[in-house]
Amino acid sequence: MQVLRGIRPAPAYDVVGMSENKIDFLGIGAQKAATSWLYENLQRHPDIWLPPIKELHYFDRSPHYPSPSHLSTDHLLHRLLGRERFNKQFRKNLHGDLKASISAKDWQTVAWLLHYYLGTYGDHWYFSLFRPADGKLKGEITPSYSILDLRDVAHIRGIVPDLKIIMILRNPIERAWSHLRFISMLGMFKDINDLDKARQFIDSDDQSLRGDYVRTLDIWHACFPEEQIYIGFFEDVQRDPGKLITDIYNFLGVHSRFAVDRMKVKTKVNAAKSVNMPAEISYYLAEKYHPMLKKLTAMVGGYSIAWLTMAEKILSRTQLF
Repeated sequence: MQVLRGIRPAPAYDVVGMSENKIDFLGIGAQKAATSWLYENLQRHPDIWLPPIKELHYFDRSPHYPSPSHLSTDHLLHRLLGRERFNKQFRKNLHGDLKASISAKDWQTVAWLLHYYLGTYGDHWYFSLFRPADGKLKGEITPSYSILDLRDVAHIRGIVPDLKIIMILRNPIERAWSHLRFISMLGMFKDINDLDKARQFIDSDDQSLRGDYVRTLDIWHACFPEEQIYIGFFEDVQRDPGKLITDIYNFLGVHSRFAVDRMKVKTKVNAAKSVNMPAEISYYLAEKYHPMLKKLTAMVGGYSIAWLTMAEKILSRTQLF
């Protein structure tokens, strides 16, 4: 398979022996495609353990990625004093997570958080984060892993060859609009109808990588066999979430007859406020993603066929730009 875009410099990794305690699965995205819903529902299974925080951002910690992780700095003193954006984010996350756990008197989580934030980063450290799993199936969900380059994904394959990968796809047009609404809700984007700023956001390296599902699947399929990669669709989260989570349990090899609470499994998590997409933005997104969608339909089929049809209907309207 063709792997798109250049390879970024890789961060330093430990050399991990095969006897090292490993993980069983990774959720790699897509962002704004029900990854928080997935985290909540996997966490509810009695035979699955996930970390106290959803996104560990270990494998995407290189500052060369367009959305650098708060783990980008190896040296603790630099993390605590550095003026870089990712070091400021590190301190903000550290303070917020510790404050919440201390307020709840959850001392086990406090100890885990101190190890996570103040440890010496490397593969051994990363795997040690999963020691509380105590025999359960263990993994984590970081949507930014969908933007990893081939070198980092190959490293993951090298240290966890039997790893199972979960990716939930969402119509890239709707995914980008949902992300735009979400950052607007957080106050990071003042006017959601500002077309010029919306274009800048849509065309940023970060958003372009997150919406390029063909690139993501090419890279992960280049390193992992097809049977170790589960591809789901956002529409199934909306239409039959019980069946979807049961299918994922089966894929992971845990007891699928675990009682699924239909009310909880249907609960939206971190959903952005609903706002109608302006015609100009929908056209711009359809034009951007139409070539990728044509390739995606041949790769995965399913709902991606309807996404392509939607994009072509939008593009058939009067050209707006």
